[in-house]
Amino acid sequence: MQKTRAQLINEQYNKSQSNFITLQQRLNDALNFAPDYQNLLTSMVSEFRRRHHYWGKYQDIKLCQSIPAKMSEILIDTTMQRSVDLRHVLNILQFFRPTMVMAIQVYQLPDGRYVAWDGQHTAIALYIILTKVFGERMADAMVPVVVYSTDQKLEIRRNFILLNGDAKAPLDFIDIYKQQLYGVKVDGADDPSWIDTATKNDYFAAAGLFATDKKFGDEDEPGAFTLLADTLMSKSLKTRKHPEVTRMFAEYWSYLNQQRPTDAKEARQLYEFFNLCYEQKIKVDQNYLLDFVAFTKGYFDADFSPNGPFWDKVGIAYENWFKKVNPETYAEFGMRGFTKEMRCGIPFLLAQLKKSTKLKLPKYTANNGFTPAKGDLW
Repeated sequence: MQKTRAQLINEQYNKSQSNFITLQQRLNDALNFAPDYQNLLTSMVSEFRRRHHYWGKYQDIKLCQSIPAKMSEILIDTTMQRSVDLRHVLNILQFFRPTMVMAIQVYQLPDGRYVAWDGQHTAIALYIILTKVFGERMADAMVPVVVYSTDQKLEIRRNFILLNGDAKAPLDFIDIYKQQLYGVKVDGADDPSWIDTATKNDYFAAAGLFATDKKFGDEDEPGAFTLLADTLMSKSLKTRKHPEVTRMFAEYWSYLNQQRPTDAKEARQLYEFFNLCYEQKIKVDQNYLLDFVAFTKGYFDADFSPNGPFWDKVGIAYENWFKKVNPETYAEFGMRGFTKEMRCGIPFLLAQLKKSTKLKLPKYTANNGFTPAKGDLW
């Protein structure tokens, strides 16, 4: 049986040791994951030749002076580096200048080969220039590297997160998420925030979900979850939602049994709802979730997408409420303040649940005062 995208993604984190691959393999894997970029890359290679016609071979490009290393000896640790962002590689090629190339940060293996722990996208861009623009062999090419006298991966991983700031393509939540996962699974990290991330991903993996980003080109795959901010991740552990909230969402998703990606509005509303349940100590077990799934499927096919029936109904209820409490404003300007976010969605969801189920529900007062009328519910 062919594995799902969620299974393939989540299996990456189950490694107990490093996985070293060449630049060629790293690029091939990235293109296999996002084949739409193949034609874009071909076009960019042609454009690169046109723009830089004065370079006849790779050695004509005068890179920064550092310790030279053979390109064929540069390895990528797939458990250390972020997933390849092909858009970033194309941007490097589009705006390429020798003076923008920084030395690749590496540490050395006992056999003499180098493991790049920062500068992966630079190395891949140089590999593309070497092989696809000039048609030369890796064995004959040198790249500038800075060698660090350590092979302590957990230390390097922490440095990688800390050092990727404004001077480079900054780490997105998904990049930090993956690094923390690998840190726990591969390096045995015991940082509380990293363990928090790994626990949440275990819930995701069990439910057929996987965290991703649009830059990877797999956001339309079944189980894809792209809204990491204020759901799985936040800037500090103190403001993160508890892993129990992810457990509720993941189990809800598994009982839903719909072969599609999650919707951002769906993730936001349900994480906020389940977070209210967690904070108010409402027991959300299998029976609770099965009843909840029956409710969302039965009333709006569990469709929280922006143009779906849930928000259509919320919009009608909100407009009628606004018209009643702000008649003068409504008469002059029409409806104001409606948004497909928590302050409008949660009051309606709770009111409909109260009418249609026997579930124990959390208390919530919207900051806009929105309270749907009974006649505006299903």
